[in-house]
Amino acid sequence: MAREPEIVTRYRRLALENDPVAQFKLGDLYRLGYQVKRDMDEAVVWLVRSARQGNQDALALLKKMAADGIDVRRRVDDLPGLRHFVPRPEWSDPAPEASAPPPAAVAPTPPTPLASAPVAVAEPPLRLRIIALPEVEPEPDPLHIGEEEEIDPVSLKDGVEKGIASAMVALGNAYREGKGVPRDLKEAMRLYAQAAKSGDVRGQFSLAVMYDLGLGVAQSNALALKWYKEAATQGDAAAQFNLGNMIRLGRGVEASPAIAAKWFKQAADQGDVAALFALGSLYETGDGVERNEEQAVELYRQAAEGGAAGAQFNLSNMLRQGRGTEADPTEAAVLLRRAAEQGLTAAQFNYALMLSAGLGLSKNDEAAAHWLRRAADAGDPRALYQLGVRHEKGRGVRRDPATAFRLYKQAAEAGDAQAQYDLGLMYYTGEGVGRDEAEALRLFRSAAEAGNALARYNLGVMYATGQGAASDDSEAHYWLALAAASGVDPVAASARNGIESLETRMPADAIAKAKDRLGAKGGTA
Repeated sequence: MAREPEIVTRYRRLALENDPVAQFKLGDLYRLGYQVKRDMDEAVVWLVRSARQGNQDALALLKKMAADGIDVRRRVDDLPGLRHFVPRPEWSDPAPEASAPPPAAVAPTPPTPLASAPVAVAEPPLRLRIIALPEVEPEPDPLHIGEEEEIDPVSLKDGVEKGIASAMVALGNAYREGKGVPRDLKEAMRLYAQAAKSGDVRGQFSLAVMYDLGLGVAQSNALALKWYKEAATQGDAAAQFNLGNMIRLGRGVEASPAIAAKWFKQAADQGDVAALFALGSLYETGDGVERNEEQAVELYRQAAEGGAAGAQFNLSNMLRQGRGTEADPTEAAVLLRRAAEQGLTAAQFNYALMLSAGLGLSKNDEAAAHWLRRAADAGDPRALYQLGVRHEKGRGVRRDPATAFRLYKQAAEAGDAQAQYDLGLMYYTGEGVGRDEAEALRLFRSAAEAGNALARYNLGVMYATGQGAASDDSEAHYWLALAAASGVDPVAASARNGIESLETRMPADAIAKAKDRLGAKGGTA
């Protein structure tokens, strides 16, 4: 029998001890089929046990499951020693809006062959793309503790007068947030400094954050580093992570991924999720440490289990590609969905592509369009473009050329080269918009400068024939040569033919200058 994954064993052990958080986590694993065989009955059992102890996440999830038609009213026996009793929730409450439309069978669209006309192009295939690791920055309010407590300024001020460091930090928090006292960042700063100088680790961390973000004081990387290091040296995991992050980015100090990795490791050893994620990224890239994809997978997995959307996304990429672990597109899709639900735009885009391709889960064009729309609403230019393609073709959405044009335009303005090309093609042909050769030329040029081979070819043709601008053989030769060097067939072959034809009417010195210009750019600019 295969050995149960360690994370499942750990959650199961704690769940059997009536830990409500572990019961929720275990139930969610069974619901998703993540690291265990999917079992909705077992999921309901553990979620109900967690909900009875007041776990709000379990309550919300059960309500959603009930709204989705899953029977959650079954008898579930309590375990011995139940900590608290919470009345059985009513599942008839309105469920939160579903994160994606229900699956539907959609026939695959056959690929369109590349047209032979000079300015025609087939719809590009959907491709999953690796997204660069986002920079890890301090949270908007990293000092927020989370729990709501009654603020008693009088008692706290009395504690400050007696030199109690915890009172200084607590009163500083109150002034920073404006709870129980008027909001006063300078007073918060003074109190944090008083606690920090007395050696209090929370005071040191809080003071560092104020300098880091420039709250109540002029922003100072040097002083932020100083106080992060004071707190980090005392073992504060959040300070160790922030210190490592500043060193990694070279903020206030020479950038050193190797030194950053040491601080990340100290924080990661304490279970700090952000540090686990950051350290995993260093092992994945070999930046500051010896590259080790297996170690990256392990660190990403720990951070992903802690809810880090970025780690869920990066781990999904590695599972999909089989890097550092066996390829597992099903688990990759589950992780992407979890990151997408947390609002990570890159995950929403990739999850849409997996739904569209039927990779790791059932093909579903409607759900794919839903997630593309989520990413597009966040301004992702690739999602805007792909959603435009769907509206143009009627894939998973109602066919709407006007909406397609608007989305292409938004994506093109945001810098998506393929959108710039497609929009240029629409202006060139007059399909769905008034014909405008000058605008087509401008858009083709933007896409060509970004490396789009078809745009380079079309740009060369337009300069050679004087469409959208005055005829310019030198410019035409340059762009056709770049298209020919692209290696994209049949574009490269057509471009070579175009160059041969063009050179029959160009003087030798003009040809030599065009080739020198190409050589200066390395031939593949």
